[in-house]
Amino acid sequence: MLKRVLPFILLIALCLPQEGRAQRWKLRRYEALFGVGFLNSFGDIGGAATSDNWFGIRDLSIKHTRPSLYLGARYKIRENMALKLNLMYGFITGDDEGSKNNDRGFEFTTSLFEPSLQYEYSIISEEKRYKSAALFNKRGMVNNFSQINLYLYAGIGGVFFSPKPNDALKNAPAYNPDHTKVGIVMPLGIGLKYVINQNWSVGGEFGIRLSTTDYMDAYSHPVFSKANDLYYFGFINGIYRIRTSRSGVPILFGRKSRTFL
Repeated sequence: MLKRVLPFILLIALCLPQEGRAQRWKLRRYEALFGVGFLNSFGDIGGAATSDNWFGIRDLSIKHTRPSLYLGARYKIRENMALKLNLMYGFITGDDEGSKNNDRGFEFTTSLFEPSLQYEYSIISEEKRYKSAALFNKRGMVNNFSQINLYLYAGIGGVFFSPKPNDALKNAPAYNPDHTKVGIVMPLGIGLKYVINQNWSVGGEFGIRLSTTDYMDAYSHPVFSKANDLYYFGFINGIYRIRTSRSGVPILFGRKSRTFL
């Protein structure tokens, strides 16, 4: 009788630690993020010398790359799903030199602020994993914990911007100084996170921001402007994981946990 029951007891014993660890991510489900990044835009000014340009990829250049500052807060819905609030301030710029409109001479610099909310789905989660085939090896129990978190994201937000055109652009017939300076953006992209310890990680994201405005470069022509402006946003950041109480409230102060979550 004991020989028949023993395999089931052993199976339950192996499953219990796995289930317990599967819920430990809830004890560090809040994260604070801060970092620096870059912006590159694709609008009606500047760009490549050809119109064959898929989503502005050919417009990405070191010359027109500008810095940005980033703050964020992440909340894990599930082990492989999260919501993240982004606050970003930065600059975009462009000019017609070397573009298909080289003779036009337009140039602009725009400061912008973007608050947005994004949903993240982890392809590779940083949480601990225990597979039945990998519980033991010749030396005993093993831990195939992954320090890499790879995720895709999509979201929605707003953008508040203030463009500064040069004189050539100001004197253009289609220039409208009274255009709206607010728009909606839709972030899409990919992110990567590397876990250092139970408190700290480093990460980065790269993605596109589709927008509902065509005036981020201060110019929109009724004939030649065929699409709204968009910009690419990338950053590197530091990530601090905040402990969470059993009731789901962030613990900002108190005794440090000794377990890695």
